[in-house]
Amino acid sequence: MRPVPDFAAARTFDAALDRLADATAALGFDAVDYGYMPRARDPDGGYHAPTIVGRNFPRLWLRGWAPYLREDPLMYAAYPRTLPLDWKDIEEASWLMPIHRQAFSFIRSLGFGDGVTVPIHLPDNAFAFITVAVRAEYGAWRAQKGAVLNSLFVLAHTFHASQGGYLQSTPGAPIRGVLSPREQVVLAYAAAGLNAPETAKRVHRSVETVRLQRKSAMRKLGAHTIAQAVARAMQDGSIALNPAG
Repeated sequence: MRPVPDFAAARTFDAALDRLADATAALGFDAVDYGYMPRARDPDGGYHAPTIVGRNFPRLWLRGWAPYLREDPLMYAAYPRTLPLDWKDIEEASWLMPIHRQAFSFIRSLGFGDGVTVPIHLPDNAFAFITVAVRAEYGAWRAQKGAVLNSLFVLAHTFHASQGGYLQSTPGAPIRGVLSPREQVVLAYAAAGLNAPETAKRVHRSVETVRLQRKSAMRKLGAHTIAQAVARAMQDGSIALNPAG
């Protein structure tokens, strides 16, 4: 088994995530994300939307993934498990609904054909996961599948043990939450120089609603100002400088 990075020695969460990306790349994967839900299931049995942050995914991928946050087939399949989930084990599963197949199609549209999701079960119905993806239809990692899955299991749990506390206990921590479509729009207008009243006219909402959406986006991005939120959203690809309307 490869040595596990010292995630606790990283000065920031982003630095720790970079170490995770390097470690998973050494195992043969092209991209990695980390997701967390303080409550996995809602009273009706559905899943809550996780906060996700990743490395080496295409720009704006989280915007496209938004419709599948609560209908993620990988999360559905990984949640009842303890050990890593091989995507190929469920791609053609009979229980997949149309939206699950659409989610797989979206993953393929990003250029990824293979991957693994590692579930991390936590107290009080909390849940985290780490997903790695590779661009090949069948990644080279499969030549040493057993050893790679063992390494991923250790990496995922070690990373979460070191860094998961940012999401669990620190609301302002630098974890990039998934912006809602409306939050993306109001931030895009802010990037274009519009203030809250001007944005409200464009999106046909009240000024107070726009201000609340801007504040929510700032909180998710760990930003202290709207300018900082815009910069972080542009950096991670959550928004582009072409708002519609």
